[in-house]
Amino acid sequence: MTLSAEQLFDELKQAIDRSVAEESFAVVKSAAEAGGMVGGEKDGNVTTLEYQYGYTDSTLAQVTLAIKSWDTSSPGQMKPDRNKMTIELIRDGRIEQSHTDSYED
Repeated sequence: MTLSAEQLFDELKQAIDRSVAEESFAVVKSAAEAGGMVGGEKDGNVTTLEYQYGYTDSTLAQVTLAIKSWDTSSPGQMKPDRNKMTIELIRDGRIEQSHTDSYED
């Protein structure tokens, strides 16, 4: 069964909430791939990981997922990594809904 963009958005919103609770963006990444989203890791650098996924349903509504994890340390300081996840539901070129959350580990 193919998901509507709204259904996928709702599933990913729950997955982001679980990712924050479990301090693991792998939860939402797996949910995106299981939901049929296309994408993956973008070229980052040594201190940043980025993932970008997209999905378009039969009504041409879209869902995008952006995951970014980066090192907040500076020379001589050890600080936690920051992990941010954002989903958007887009219809007719307009963002209808969005959800962002983050955690540090």
